[in-house]
Amino acid sequence: MSEPVFGNPPNRFSNLRVRLTQRYTRRLDLGRGFREDRFLGPPGRLTTRLQLAHERRLQLALTLDKDPGEPLRWSPQTQTYGFDHITGSLALRDLGRLETLVLGDFTAQFGQGVALWQGLRFGKGRDPIAPAHKRGRGVRPYHSASETSFFRGAAATIGLPGELSLTAFASRRRRDASVDSSSAAGTGPLPVRTVSGGGQHRTPSELARKGTFGETTLGGALAYRRAGLHLGVTGYRARFSRPLRPGDRPYRRFRVTGDGTSMLGGYGTVFLGDYTVFGDVARSPRGSFGGLLGAALDGDYAEAVVVGRRYPPDFASFYGNAFGDGSRPQNEMGVYTGLQLQLAPKWSVGAYLDQYRAPWLQFNVPRPSTGWEARVVLDYAPRPRLSSYVQVRVQDEDEGTEYRRAGRSLEGLQRKRRYSTRWHTEYLFSDALTVRTRLELSLHTTPDARSNGFFLSQGLRWSPHPTLTADVRIAFFDTDGFPARIYAYEHDLRYSFSAPVFFDRGRRAYALVRYEPFSSLALEAKYGVPATTIERRLALA
Repeated sequence: MSEPVFGNPPNRFSNLRVRLTQRYTRRLDLGRGFREDRFLGPPGRLTTRLQLAHERRLQLALTLDKDPGEPLRWSPQTQTYGFDHITGSLALRDLGRLETLVLGDFTAQFGQGVALWQGLRFGKGRDPIAPAHKRGRGVRPYHSASETSFFRGAAATIGLPGELSLTAFASRRRRDASVDSSSAAGTGPLPVRTVSGGGQHRTPSELARKGTFGETTLGGALAYRRAGLHLGVTGYRARFSRPLRPGDRPYRRFRVTGDGTSMLGGYGTVFLGDYTVFGDVARSPRGSFGGLLGAALDGDYAEAVVVGRRYPPDFASFYGNAFGDGSRPQNEMGVYTGLQLQLAPKWSVGAYLDQYRAPWLQFNVPRPSTGWEARVVLDYAPRPRLSSYVQVRVQDEDEGTEYRRAGRSLEGLQRKRRYSTRWHTEYLFSDALTVRTRLELSLHTTPDARSNGFFLSQGLRWSPHPTLTADVRIAFFDTDGFPARIYAYEHDLRYSFSAPVFFDRGRRAYALVRYEPFSSLALEAKYGVPATTIERRLALA
């Protein structure tokens, strides 16, 4: 006899988890736009996030977000329904042969991201191994406050016999774009010059760009997985509601143009004990091939990775987001080598060297260019409660400049080099008190100029009670302008990421307090004070 449809409610809902997050932030020192009433809405940012999950099988997510300066209003003609940005999804997993089903907003990540990778990609950092070797997660529900890099529609992954799986997705969404009104009027819609990723709609001109570019995308992947071998093919076809016309500037020559685009690629990973060989290659509509090939070692005392990449100038991957120095896998060739060694029980060292070149022009770089970047990080942990590291980073590359010859201005290249040295230490006095200190120096040089930077911060985390935690920091900085800028990560509210950039002279202090009176309720508040109007922040939530 089969079980009744309606079982015991406590058993059916005992694993149901509901999480509601409400966040409000605003700058206290309002900029010129608010002082001069340029924006249509108030200066605060308001974000609401609702997540419901039942074990792994069911996930329901809804995110509502309003950026600073955007109004809260109901305006279907501008695609604004209360909040300016609304994203949501329903995901089902492990239902027989149906491995994953996502309705709503989702991302698709396959292989190393040469052909298709929606969502976040971490660049080069302290870890010399992880950024160079990615692991595609297939289709996943999307519930970020960011208004770019996702699909909207439906996606499903079905398990097939023979250790195969088939993924298919269909997406239709609208994005912000700048319409080229100077083009001659024809029978079709006006073309688009650039597709915007900022997602801000604070002024009438920004609202005019909202949702002017439509994308209809069909795609999928066929994957084969067994213990030591992962293989797959992926591809998509996208149609645009307006033709893309990036313009006639030389550096835009090979970007995606026309009424649509497509991509077809293959990827694979082979596991050989401690060694891994991986690769990803794709073909663009112009017939150009781009890809990467790498090998990694994962030993007890050593980790290493070597990755070679080749993305020709005419390899225009519209949804690609593979490893590289640039923001997209195009117009770049390079070799990356990373190494992590455990020198002794208390000592470890990590290092990488990335050498790259751009065979075609880039934005503000009027010639083919070359560059390299190296980083060495030495970690020392003499006690379980004390850790410290020293980091040295050097970046050397070409940048665009102008020369005066016979009274004429000529575009050319000059070499710039950035040095940075950081010392960071962290000590746990007790389970309730942690102290952090950081000192960083920077140097930026060109043939005609030299600028220096200095940054010093002191922070602590204090937890006087299991329900209460306070994280505070004060920082002082002094640089010779923006070229010698220094970045420093800050602890922030949950689901937020903050990495301010400091230049000129000033100080920065903040306090982050978390109070958790019950296991089902957490309250967080952050207060930051910049002591200079020149300090800029880059915050991604």
